[in-house]
Amino acid sequence: MWKEKLIEFSKNFNHPAWGFHHSERVMALSIYLAEQQKMLIDQDIITAASFLHDIGAFNQYRKADVDHSDRSAELITDILTEINFPTGKIPAVQLVVEGHMFYRNPSDSQEAIIFHDADTLDFMGYIGITRLISIVGMDDWTPDVQSAITLIKDFSKKMLSHLQTPLAQQIGQERKKEMDNFLEKLSDQTCGLKKL
Repeated sequence: MWKEKLIEFSKNFNHPAWGFHHSERVMALSIYLAEQQKMLIDQDIITAASFLHDIGAFNQYRKADVDHSDRSAELITDILTEINFPTGKIPAVQLVVEGHMFYRNPSDSQEAIIFHDADTLDFMGYIGITRLISIVGMDDWTPDVQSAITLIKDFSKKMLSHLQTPLAQQIGQERKKEMDNFLEKLSDQTCGLKKL
């Protein structure tokens, strides 16, 4: 079955911030947001998008000067066709993937909106903090700890405005509090972040 093949394929993507476990969290949160808000979504589309949305960020698939969302969408057709995913749903998966990042506007499909919210929420709260700190020195977003803390501050201020649905906004408020609390305590313990 295609789901098992997709999961097996995705287990090869080990990364502390956008690897396999990120995909699992985004899928679960997408389904939760949809169920709680009584939104009808195609779980096949969400599953495929969950495990392939960041593939374009990995070295073996990355393309210079192409956003990883667009690169991931480019790669999806061949991957999904090879594992016998329903071909009629591939364009919908591509739309979800193209608009998944917080700095993009999702298409108006229920799947795209829910997925965009779930992926954005995974940049917030304790999990968001953990993800950003985990890539210090690995990614141009966070070349050092200070830049990671600056990004956490920025995400705490801006991410709520990217959330589309009421429940995601509610969860986002809680996760923003977690980030603000972390930053406050970290500041207290590092002389206003001067001894970080």
